[in-house]
Amino acid sequence: MDGSIPKRTPERILDAAMSLFAERGYEATSVGAIEMAAGLAPRSGALYQHFEGKGDVLEKALERQMAVLDELETSLADLDLGDLRAELTVMARWNLSSLDQRRELAMFLRRDGDRLPDALREKLYRRLVEEPYAEVVRWLRARLEAGGGQEPDYQALALILIEPMSTYRSLQWLFGKTPGDITDDRFVETWVDICLAYARHLEDRH
Repeated sequence: MDGSIPKRTPERILDAAMSLFAERGYEATSVGAIEMAAGLAPRSGALYQHFEGKGDVLEKALERQMAVLDELETSLADLDLGDLRAELTVMARWNLSSLDQRRELAMFLRRDGDRLPDALREKLYRRLVEEPYAEVVRWLRARLEAGGGQEPDYQALALILIEPMSTYRSLQWLFGKTPGDITDDRFVETWVDICLAYARHLEDRH
């Protein structure tokens, strides 16, 4: 025995549902399949003791996945190490870890994202993209001195810096490797070097 506390039934259902939605898609996943994957008797009605139905399970599972990103505001606000390289390294590793935690969500959205109701898609966009990027923009603006002339396009900069991390992880998930067999350490070190080079460019504009 590992001494871990067994997960409550609703948590097991959400875990099982998110895995199946990512693997098979929403429409192809039955309530019975979710119950079986959660260790419950299939088609016994056990799921309905905790959720209104499969749609409710989907919304609750997505909400739980999105909650991972709610840590971003606190994480960035507390990220004051007095050294830009150290802070960028922490940010990069935090984001890669966050992507790992959201792997099933990413796989599900690639499969079924364009078929979700507009209201749910808008909510997902706001929570997964708009709000986190706004936090990154605020952090960049506070850390990088623009020097003379026009202020950098921090929104574009945030997109350019963050999205390659998703691509890097996606290659690993899909193919199990990347060109050059890049490791996280190599990726993070080079990513940080690029960020610092841009920061120096801004300083040189003084």
